[in-house]
Amino acid sequence: MSGMPTWTILGGGYQSYLKGDYQAAYNEWLPLAELGDAEAQYNIGVIYDEGAGVDQDLAVAADWYRRAGEQGFLDAQTNLGMMYYHGQGVDRDLQEAANWFQLAADQGDPEAMRYLALISG
Repeated sequence: MSGMPTWTILGGGYQSYLKGDYQAAYNEWLPLAELGDAEAQYNIGVIYDEGAGVDQDLAVAADWYRRAGEQGFLDAQTNLGMMYYHGQGVDRDLQEAANWFQLAADQGDPEAMRYLALISG
């Protein structure tokens, strides 16, 4: 990429998404996600999580969140932690949930911190 900020590249997808044109957003984000852009990966995860213009598929959402989370994308880490906590799209696994919440908490995410406290109760 030619040094353009990610949001510039992803911006058209956001405009489409906010207008409710989820297919256009998906079509703009998917190639970037497949190239390894963490924000695009997270966005594709959200589309599958919400069933926005695609059939809802929590397992696919979890896979995209994992890819983004492994690159340090905070919201993806928290969302994947939630999926493990609730057993949505993945088998319920509190240890795995705690691992993802810890990564997000280390970046200062208050929601992840709350869930960590619940797990360690």
